[in-house]
Amino acid sequence: MISNMTFVLFARNEAHRIAFSLKNFAGFGDIIILDGGSTDNTQEIAEAMGARFLLRPNITSANVENTENFEFIKQHITTDWIYWGYVDNIAPLSLVKEMIKLSQQRQYKKINIPLYTYLWGNTKHYAHKSYAPFLFHKDYIDFTDNYIHGLGKFLGSKDEVLFLPNTEAFALKHFSTYNLNKFVQGHLRYAEAEAQEKHDKGVTFSALRMCAAIVRYAWIYGRYSYKNGILGLLIVLNYASFRIMAYTKLYELNNGITLEGIENNYSQKKEALLKEFNQTNI
Repeated sequence: MISNMTFVLFARNEAHRIAFSLKNFAGFGDIIILDGGSTDNTQEIAEAMGARFLLRPNITSANVENTENFEFIKQHITTDWIYWGYVDNIAPLSLVKEMIKLSQQRQYKKINIPLYTYLWGNTKHYAHKSYAPFLFHKDYIDFTDNYIHGLGKFLGSKDEVLFLPNTEAFALKHFSTYNLNKFVQGHLRYAEAEAQEKHDKGVTFSALRMCAAIVRYAWIYGRYSYKNGILGLLIVLNYASFRIMAYTKLYELNNGITLEGIENNYSQKKEALLKEFNQTNI
């Protein structure tokens, strides 16, 4: 089966799971590992399994979905289509074959793929189901001013966008590896990046928007996570807290709240409280 697509997989210190992704796409097209500076043997595994290993451009952006990475990718591929992937996703064979077929046609330029997510190690029930535009023609996406976890602006028409059937046969399986520590650390970084993006665009904190975001995330994750019982409830609450982190950070940015500023304010108040000690003979 002739492929007109390149599989681009983002990685950083993924030696323990990168082999699964490489086995997933081996023989179906060129595979590029776009690495963020691994210090383990990710590179050795990738190259031993036939993938090309490239270091990402050295930029300060918190997200990999940016213009610099996209332009860098286009310089290193010869195909028209890109699968924009992450090593915690696995595609069933039926989906891989469908993606190869779609890379050969001319009607569609962006493909939305079902994404079924497992969380906290539970594979009995999905915690979340959504769509992700991970397959697209390289000439129809603009990553200018992209936001974290976004996949650019589509330059084509609505008729050129395809949603694959929302079924197991066409769904990417997302094995999201979180316990509490990793969730808090990872999502705090996401919250900070998201808040900075909003602040830079002039967005101000709104308690109403924060509450709406909390309810939205509770619905998004609760509609599937309820099948996981107590774990499902914990998943919903943790994602709701993610919204609180993002909006709290936005409030801090809007009001110039920093640790240094907090300490300065506290120091002034402490000095005021201690004045009476200087005026009193003990």
